[in-house]
Amino acid sequence: MSAEQSVPSSKPWSSMTRFYFQSVLLCLLVFFGISTQTASASTLKLKNLVLDNQAGSIMARFGIELKADTEVEEALLSGIRLKLDCEAKLLKNKSLWPDSEIASKSYSNKLFFDSLSNKFALEKPGVDKIFKNKSLTILLRDEWKTMILDLGPWATLQRGEKYKLRLKVRIDQTDIPQWLKSTLFFWSWDVIPSATYQLDFTY
Repeated sequence: MSAEQSVPSSKPWSSMTRFYFQSVLLCLLVFFGISTQTASASTLKLKNLVLDNQAGSIMARFGIELKADTEVEEALLSGIRLKLDCEAKLLKNKSLWPDSEIASKSYSNKLFFDSLSNKFALEKPGVDKIFKNKSLTILLRDEWKTMILDLGPWATLQRGEKYKLRLKVRIDQTDIPQWLKSTLFFWSWDVIPSATYQLDFTY
């Protein structure tokens, strides 16, 4: 008389359980991937935004810092020419109507890598000199630490009124034809995301 022994066998996962496990794993991979990219992504940071009266003119003073400049450095080394755009708007705050624009001013400079000198280069509008440095971080730290925009006569401000200074900064490519930008209006040509800052004040 022989006795049969039953060995418990491991039941394979059901298709639903396997699908659930794979979905959770995929979500975790996507989450950590996005977190890593966000942590290392380049960003523009505004520093020391001040609005003051200089010789009867409204002067906006600020500095810009490029955090985690790896993406910009790689773009320049690959031959892409970039441009920093700063656009400032002075608005009068109206509670029942859209804010009215009092003044606006824009500023830009160009960035590229000079292969002859093996240095990063920066061009400023109206300045013959081209600023260069082997370190992009040092170049931008020195040349972007203080920027000044003239927003018109101080006399345009009225006592007791509320105002907004809105500043938008971005870095994009310079060699893209305007017709292509207009055609692909849904496409972002910014190398890194643009940033907008606002200063609310009462005169």
